[in-house]
Amino acid sequence: MKLSEYVKKWEYDDLDYYNDTIGHADLSQPGWWSKGNVNVPPLNFIKSITNRPRQDGKDMDNTYTYGEHPILDQWAEKCFPSIKYKQTLVQLQKPGEKVDPHVDTLHSQIKEWIKAEPGLGDIEHSLEKPNKLFKAVRLFVAVEDHVEGQDFVINGEKWKWKKGDVISLNVWKGLHNTINQSDVYRYMIKITGLDS
Repeated sequence: MKLSEYVKKWEYDDLDYYNDTIGHADLSQPGWWSKGNVNVPPLNFIKSITNRPRQDGKDMDNTYTYGEHPILDQWAEKCFPSIKYKQTLVQLQKPGEKVDPHVDTLHSQIKEWIKAEPGLGDIEHSLEKPNKLFKAVRLFVAVEDHVEGQDFVINGEKWKWKKGDVISLNVWKGLHNTINQSDVYRYMIKITGLDS
């Protein structure tokens, strides 16, 4: 299917994102690839901008808080210049919060990319048959060192991070979930875009 059709496929009203995507995972593949370590913005700044609770009205058992800021965008541009159409967000997971297992579709991001570059809509791509030439990326950057009880599981493997560690998610086949069973707020920067 074409990307323009793919976007529409994942926008239906009764979408159960978590249940409807898990069947597309491939647990025989790596869940992520390490991309090294970067200097991250100061924690006080990260905390000050992370104040937007999830408000989509769906899957409210899966809770988190977002943050965004032009300074964060500038930081991402400096650290990851090869990624275009970057969406850079902080995700805060408070103690007791979780996100259930799922595979990312990136349909809302792709919709914006097609607006910016209409020719992308003609690319053949689906979760069943991902197009290797369509290089969508989702990076996660650790803001602080891992704390026991902060679980980030991708294709059955727990990621244990140090401050500044960067991983690239296996976007179309990486089944991932998170839970914070510690007593410490967990901040993570999430960058989504197209690798040029």
